[in-house]
Amino acid sequence: MMSDVNVKSVLITGTTSGVGRALLAHYAQSGVKVISVNRRRVAELESQYPSVRFECVDVRAAENVNQLVRGLAASGQLPEVFILNAGINRVDNDESFQLSVYGEVIDTNLYGVLNFVGPLTQLPACSVERHVVAISSMANYAGNPYGLGYYTSKKALTACFEVWSKMYAGTDLVFQQVMLGPVPTAIYTMADRFPAWMVWIKNLFSASLDGTVRAISRLALTRKKKLIYPLQAFPLYGAIRLGRCLVPGFFLGRKTLAGKTRRAGMGR
Repeated sequence: MMSDVNVKSVLITGTTSGVGRALLAHYAQSGVKVISVNRRRVAELESQYPSVRFECVDVRAAENVNQLVRGLAASGQLPEVFILNAGINRVDNDESFQLSVYGEVIDTNLYGVLNFVGPLTQLPACSVERHVVAISSMANYAGNPYGLGYYTSKKALTACFEVWSKMYAGTDLVFQQVMLGPVPTAIYTMADRFPAWMVWIKNLFSASLDGTVRAISRLALTRKKKLIYPLQAFPLYGAIRLGRCLVPGFFLGRKTLAGKTRRAGMGR
């Protein structure tokens, strides 16, 4: 069986929790040189992994990310693999649309990735393949209307990577994306605000954290453009999408999360 950590160096964003933290552990324990990029320092995490290079950089700050990438390139330490995982999910479209919350999600989930891609594409071509892996989502196919920023940021991210994977085909830059289904991490939001049956179904189709990490690391060894994981969750999103087409009001946010009729006082 091919090792899923057959790389020398990797950069991972958003490693303080969830998939990012599990990826950090997976690579670090395998002796891979890891650069961890987070917007805040976590002393417990840094002391646990003394071999990891921790960079405190806000992925939303384009100039800071640009300086990091160019500094790594200038010192000959540019990693072989970039796993751009940092992401958040917020309720931004419940009783009303919260533009500031929506913007925070877009800045992190979308621009937090694009800010790395910009400087990487500006560097001279070289003989070493650089794999740029974006963590997208099956929410592309049937997003949560109450978390509109998450839904639209992942759709935009997928569109960008589909274009770049074709534009840069055969070059030293390999653009890849993971269409990730439900994984029980901190980004698994709103479970306490949905019916129990809906949460049960989502949990039924969830992937394990360990399996997710191994699938992502295996993808980064190939030139495959897209990974849908876990595959068994894909029909669930297809069923939700079909339900929206066939059943009026099905998971379209016609009512608020508290069960109130939207804008009930409005005259007809």
